[in-house]
Amino acid sequence: MKNTLKIALSLAAVAVLSACQTTQPAQQTQTGQVSNRASNAIIAKSAYRFEDDDIKVPAYFDTQGLANCTFDRSNENDNCPLKKPIVRMYFSGTDVGGEGQGVDALREYDDSQLLKMLENQFAGINRFRIVTRDDSVISEEKQLQLEQQGATSVANRAAERRVLQPDYVVKLDTLRTVKNEGSITGWMDYTLELTAATIDPYTREMLSYPNLGKIRVKSEDVRDRSELKYVMANNRYVSGYRYFDSAHVNAVINDMASRGIDILLTRMLSEMPATAQVLGIKGNQISLDRGQNAGVLPNETMIIFQYSAGFVEPIGVANVNPSRNSAMGEMTLWKDSSLADTISAQAEAGIYRPSNSAKIFAVSVGTPANFLENRT
Repeated sequence: MKNTLKIALSLAAVAVLSACQTTQPAQQTQTGQVSNRASNAIIAKSAYRFEDDDIKVPAYFDTQGLANCTFDRSNENDNCPLKKPIVRMYFSGTDVGGEGQGVDALREYDDSQLLKMLENQFAGINRFRIVTRDDSVISEEKQLQLEQQGATSVANRAAERRVLQPDYVVKLDTLRTVKNEGSITGWMDYTLELTAATIDPYTREMLSYPNLGKIRVKSEDVRDRSELKYVMANNRYVSGYRYFDSAHVNAVINDMASRGIDILLTRMLSEMPATAQVLGIKGNQISLDRGQNAGVLPNETMIIFQYSAGFVEPIGVANVNPSRNSAMGEMTLWKDSSLADTISAQAEAGIYRPSNSAKIFAVSVGTPANFLENRT
């Protein structure tokens, strides 16, 4: 009877412990839409909406690589995840498909505009070092420097600052298609597909990381369908959307391309997060050693974690805003753990400064909320 009672009590204890432990996955992103009726993009959940189960290091961050970091911003180790990669971008294969009206005007779209748009967007977030392919601007600037400063001065400056060599290239292929519906009154339906691939330019290897995948944008994502309505009579255009005019078609495709690049940007920001080292914690305020110079964005949601002897232990989540070379943040939620409790208590009593043997880092979880609205 006693043994039976002991077994029953043990089972009850296990049941209670199981009930106390949650197994829900971390929810660090959410589905969001921007104001011009764009396709859904994955953005970071606000740090103020996190729960304890969400406080985990993002899947794509290489914590083991931290052992390779020298923390010298101007000469960082190639294997350190804090180093900003150097990227060159290409628009490669372009294809146009469809049938009926509007195909010819669609073929006239110039993909070079997409490349410039892509370079500008990625350079603006300062998380990568972009090697531009805008040769016309570079050539014009070099000629102007020669005229104003002379060949010797330009040669000396060029010797000091060599052209960046890319760590990898991002190649995008595009497919533009059009179909129209109706005989007298019709609508033009456009689709733009962007397929991204990452290549090591030295080994020629197609890399699996970052995996940006395929992006599909439809004209209805950026324009009301009524705006693309037209009227025909005797198989001739009468009024409405000028599907045969490349200027009108380009305006629609540009909006679609902009939305596709926004989605591509959010994927890249998720797979290649911003990172910084925590210098100190005072109360709920944290100080980071890197800011805009390392691609930390305004209202960045960042997981704060301790790294020691190859082990990672999350201690909280913070909302971070950068200055040029550093950042300040607010711990919005401490992890329910003994380590977090210990650090929090020391931070309340003064300034907690991480030791060299147990450094603390911050890593972003994705594109900040409202970033697409305000910056792209």
